[in-house]
Amino acid sequence: MKRVCTVAAVAALAGCATSSTGVVPIGPDMYMLGSQGGLFDETASQVKARLYKEAQQFCAGKGRQVAPINSTGQDARTYDAASAEIQFRCVEP
Repeated sequence: MKRVCTVAAVAALAGCATSSTGVVPIGPDMYMLGSQGGLFDETASQVKARLYKEAQQFCAGKGRQVAPINSTGQDARTYDAASAEIQFRCVEP
């Protein structure tokens, strides 16, 4: 019985892992990133901060820097993890 509970707990926690869409082109030199946080461990602002770091790395790879365009976010609610989406450009430093 303990083994079944342990397996169920590990499977449940695996579902709480954060994931990102990866950088998605949405127009001429315009990009979008979206992600969900863990069910109870991140706020929408923390998810956005993580996304802006990922955007900065992406733009730095092009020798550029991030210029935010828009962002949205939703804090965690019952049975829904925090989530956020950012839109940005990569511009000359």
